[in-house]
Amino acid sequence: MKLARILSVAALSVAFVGGMVSAPAYADLPKGPAAISVIDSNKNGRIEKEEYLSYMGAEFDKTAGAKGYCTFEEVAAGFKAMAKMIEP
Repeated sequence: MKLARILSVAALSVAFVGGMVSAPAYADLPKGPAAISVIDSNKNGRIEKEEYLSYMGAEFDKTAGAKGYCTFEEVAAGFKAMAKMIEP
């Protein structure tokens, strides 16, 4: 009986500590919609497909310019800039 209680406490401790270790992954999520509200053109609190495509299309056009295409490096830089935009 005593061994079972010790093993139960040990198992719960491991589960609790495991949960504490994985929790910081959620800290990377944006804290609220303000960071990406620029995409929400109709200001209804949701990003709809048309709004997303319109915003991303305009960003592509700005980056591509007259050449009409983007390099991998330009696309990667754009994603990095967007990631900075949503950091808390």
